[in-house]
Amino acid sequence: MIAPGAGGSRMFQMRAPMMASRLYEPATMRISTWKKDMAIIAEFASEVGCETPLFAMTQPVYTQAMAMGLGDQDTAAVFEVLKAGGP
Repeated sequence: MIAPGAGGSRMFQMRAPMMASRLYEPATMRISTWKKDMAIIAEFASEVGCETPLFAMTQPVYTQAMAMGLGDQDTAAVFEVLKAGGP
């Protein structure tokens, strides 16, 4: 129902099955890599004075995923954080 609608995207097509099966390998984007990239993005946004409230709200989810030992898993593994009740 989601895929053909406004909520569908290439990332949804790739990651929804991983989340449904709770299998996060092979990783197409590791959580540890995205966490590093998030720091770079946040620093740049700060330098140019760009507010990123939604982006900022996602950072604790990835931090918790790292704390749960999911760093080498695909970013779809943040589902495990959300399933556990979030950060």
